[in-house]
Amino acid sequence: MSLMLDDDYPESLGLVANAAYTWLTENLKLEHQPAAEAAMSIAERVRKELGGGFHYIPKGRDYELSHRDRAIYGKFRGDNYQQLAREYDLTEMRIRQIVERCRAADIKSRQSGLF
Repeated sequence: MSLMLDDDYPESLGLVANAAYTWLTENLKLEHQPAAEAAMSIAERVRKELGGGFHYIPKGRDYELSHRDRAIYGKFRGDNYQQLAREYDLTEMRIRQIVERCRAADIKSRQSGLF
């Protein structure tokens, strides 16, 4: 089941409402009516808060990769490159690059600047 929206309801807000509805029904297992009401409330809140302006919504690839990379670094134990490569469907070389980049960022964040 999906949301039934008026033909004149803005397409972008319809996409927001449908995405919210799908998430609410699949993840929270809400019934149709409460999920539909919540989804429309979310879309209307977006309309009221952001409506009338131009807003670019990024896909968030860097954000997702950043979370994945931090998770990989958090699971790194010094000798588990192959295990992490299998778990994240990456090459061992890519895991090494991620670990090195995260290690460098970690060290940099703990050191104060000279000036």
